[in-house]
Amino acid sequence: MKKFNIGTKLFLSYLVLIAVILLITTVSFRYLFQEYLIREAGDQLQKEGLQISEMLEDKRWNGERSPQNWLDRRRIDLAGNLISSQFIIYNRDDDVIYSNVEEEVQTEYQENKGKSFVIEQVAINRSGEQIGSVVLFTKVESLVGFNQIIQQSQTISLIASAAVAVILAAFMQRGLTRPIRLLAEHMRQFSMKKRQQPLTLQTNDEINELAETFQGLTEQLYKYDLDQKEFLQNASHELKTPLMAIQGNAEGMLDEVIVGEDIDASLEIIVKETQRLKKIVQDLSYLTRLETVEEAFEYEQIDVNKVIHDALTSVRALADKRDITIIDTYEKSFFVTVDADKMTQALINLLGNALRFATTMIEVHVYQQKEFVTIEVQDDGAGFGDVADRVFDRFFTGDQKGSGIGLSITKTIVEKHGGNILACDSDVGAKVVISLPYSN
Repeated sequence: MKKFNIGTKLFLSYLVLIAVILLITTVSFRYLFQEYLIREAGDQLQKEGLQISEMLEDKRWNGERSPQNWLDRRRIDLAGNLISSQFIIYNRDDDVIYSNVEEEVQTEYQENKGKSFVIEQVAINRSGEQIGSVVLFTKVESLVGFNQIIQQSQTISLIASAAVAVILAAFMQRGLTRPIRLLAEHMRQFSMKKRQQPLTLQTNDEINELAETFQGLTEQLYKYDLDQKEFLQNASHELKTPLMAIQGNAEGMLDEVIVGEDIDASLEIIVKETQRLKKIVQDLSYLTRLETVEEAFEYEQIDVNKVIHDALTSVRALADKRDITIIDTYEKSFFVTVDADKMTQALINLLGNALRFATTMIEVHVYQQKEFVTIEVQDDGAGFGDVADRVFDRFFTGDQKGSGIGLSITKTIVEKHGGNILACDSDVGAKVVISLPYSN
């Protein structure tokens, strides 16, 4: 099947539209103008008949003899020259006493009355009594001839208009299809290996919106590609460290380099690194489920203070072991719609990160800010510094401790609840702010 580009389709559609408009205009104009001419001819005949009737009444014509000497055609004010009016005057007995047409025309009129002629009849009165009538008529074919002249003029005008319209359509086609071609070519040249210059069409229409949407999509693809490459690099690094420790100790025991009491120490290292490896894989699997539709969220309306209390209970022992004081302040109960288990896990990850950097204290504050419930977790450590905008990236570890996945999980959970999370430095250390939609 032969393919047509959109410009050709639009141009052909425009031509078909022009042809249909011309056809409808020509047919309707021919019919309507013909009807108009017949109606206008009738009105003119009626006016002329009244003039003849009034003239004969002024002459006190008695209706018995021909008014030939009284009819001065120059006194008849015709309504126009569009028709050639003919008339016959009858007396009260319907006898023809005067006619301005030849006998064969009169005979034709008598035989085709009401078919080929436009006819108007006007009574001639004297002293309130009808003494005769004047019948005016004209051939329809004379109107048709005039109609044809008008139609010819109309046809020439329509053809000229159509020619101009076709030329304009060609220019419009080029103006419309050019940005589409540019966009299609831009899409064909898209490659993940080489970043393109942004396409700017400046058409101020849907095509421009499509180009902007495609540009946004390409930026997302580039970012996704970079994230995936960084993820693979970081994952390789994080997995390589425990694997090298496991491999080194296992080979040492196999080659009998490690013997005696050192075997127990090597086995402990292998078990520890295996657990670390398992934890990384579990966190990665959990984060992947969170970022897809596979992990179901069970939402319920709950007091956010209870979620914070459960998270603090989980980390309180570790805080006491490290001599870290946790201060929590709650103004009142704030209800939010969350998955309690997942939000508790998000806060545990956040508090665990704060415990790793805090010196003596961690503060947790909860308050309402407009339509959000805000949770602040602040420590008195060194702060995030210049890496505050990267702490939620997967595998990012500013101090080379931990797996760098916990805060990524926290960010994903918060965003799945329609909230947002922000990391920044405070006057005394690092601060993370979570905002969740408030349920009234």
